[in-house]
Order: sequence, then C-alpha cells, then structure tokens
Amino acid sequence: MTGTTAALHRPGTVGEAVRILAEAGDAELLAGGTDLVPALRAGTRRPRAIVALRRVLELRARGACAEALTIGAGVTYAELADWAPAPGLAATARAVGSAQIRNAGTVGGALGSANPRGDLLTFLTAAGADVLTCSARRGPRTTPLDGFLAQAPGRGRGELVTAIRVPRPRGPQVFLKIGGRQAAYPALVSCALVVDRAGGRVNCAVGGVASMPLRATEAESLATAEIDWASQGRDEAAWAALARRFGALVADAARAAPAQLPEGPRDPAAYRWHAAGVLAGRALARCLAGGGRWDDASAEGGATMLHLRSSGGGRWDDAS
Repeated sequence: MTGTTAALHRPGTVGEAVRILAEAGDAELLAGGTDLVPALRAGTRRPRAIVALRRVLELRARGACAEALTIGAGVTYAELADWAPAPGLAATARAVGSAQIRNAGTVGGALGSANPRGDLLTFLTAAGADVLTCSARRGPRTTPLDGFLAQAPGRGRGELVTAIRVPRPRGPQVFLKIGGRQAAYPALVSCALVVDRAGGRVNCAVGGVASMPLRATEAESLATAEIDWASQGRDEAAWAALARRFGALVADAARAAPAQLPEGPRDPAAYRWHAAGVLAGRALARCLAGGGRWDDASAEGGATMLHLRSSGGGRWDDAS
C-alpha cells in the first residue's frame, strides 16, 4: 500500500506517541488516513515511520466546562456531528464531504493538513479556537488557531496535536459554503459566522480565498457596533441593510487578503471574492432573522451547502 519500508508504530498513550515522533525523525501520523493513505499509494510521501494513533484513547475524548469545550484530535467528523454542546460545530461537521470522509476524517487530520478550503478550519477560526499540542521537547502547549496555521508547513516535526478548545456557544452560529454537487467535492468558498450574544460580538471567517481562513475584522466591527444587543425588537429592513453592508465589507476583505489562492477555471478570484461577500451577508441575515433567538443566550447552529450553477464554457453565474 505504501510503496515504502516505513516502520509502523502503534502507541497507546500521548506520551508514547510524542516519544516515538522525537526518536523517529521523519514520521507521519495516521489517524483517519483520508489524506495520508492516498499520498502513500501515490508515492508522494515516503516517511521512514508511520505512527498510528487509533489506540491513543486520550485523543478521542470530548469535554465541556463552564467556559469552553475541548475536543480530542482523534474525534471524527461523524462523532462531532451529533454533539449537543456544540451545535454550530456539529452542523459544520455534518457538511463535510461524504459519509465515508466523515466516518474516517478527524479533527487532528483537518489541522494537520491545514487545507485552506477546509470546512472545519473556517468554523474554528470564527469560533476563536485554540490548538493543544504536545512534544517531547516542549511538552504540552496551547496556541491560538491562527498562529498555529500561520506556522504551517514550517511547524517542527515531533509535535502532536492532542485537542482543540473552543469557547462555549453563546449565540447563533452559521456555516455556509459553495461547491460542486458531488458530496466529496471540496468547498470553493465558505463562510462561518459566530455570534456572542452575551459578549456583544460577531466573528466572521471566510475559507477558500487565501492560504488560511480569513477573519473579516472590519465587517465584524460594523456588525458588533450596529446591532442593538439589548433590544428584543425586530427591524427587518434595518437588518437586511446591515447584512448587505456586512457582505460588502467581507468581499472587500477577501479582495485585499494576502497570500491569495491560485485561480482555476472553476473559481476565478473575482468570483470567490464576490461569493464570500454573498455568503457572509446571508449568514448574518440568518443569524439576525432566523438563526437564533435574541432574547436569551441560547445557541443554535446551521450549515448549508450551496451548489454552483454552470453557464457553459466554465463561466459561473452570479452567486447573489
């Protein structure tokens, strides 16, 4: 299967795993195998050692405290998809790929691959997640997700992602994406919106535009300032206008983002920028009007896949 003479290690604890990583040097981690196994078969990766993590039960744990949720790196999308304490994260997990990918793919795998189109990374960026890691040299440490992703692919080998930590939901959360009709086709553009009703804050992240999910900070500041957090009233016209302004600022942020992803016939840059704004406006409108209740601190989550419409010759219709 691998086309290599890689030594296979099956540690039973995090401590054993990081020790093996430190000693092996050139080693690859194997959990769900959705990225690694195809690469081994194709011969694009030829590690000296493979560290299989299925027996490390610590990585499969999930926990909740008053302020945060902790999710082990070995938790699969399918296991996350029905986890009640994290409705927005669960909805995002349900939107990932095919059933086969959801059953095998793991949280740690998403972080390790750092795919800039990855659904989970976009949502975790909006949620303000931290990444928990461990290595023989540094021991356990915690890194904000944006800092963790900024280090890829230059992160030092020998470090194992053990879990992610996200703040407890305190308001509506929405994940939207645009992609092909095949379930396993990756998102071209995605948007996650996380509202902190108690703290009076809106976070927005866009995936598929730059080398890592993009936080649209100017749009966040607009929504945070314009929403009357104390009001229980509904002004549909004002909310619709705010959603349009919000979407326009997100499109501007996407256009100005550094490290833009290369264009392709299915996803020209101008289309991605426009689509990012459309998705963001829809996400905010959903949060304001139907994605969550504003008279308490409850949290609701939703995810929607929007399919592309082809107009022949590879030209894609307007996303609005």
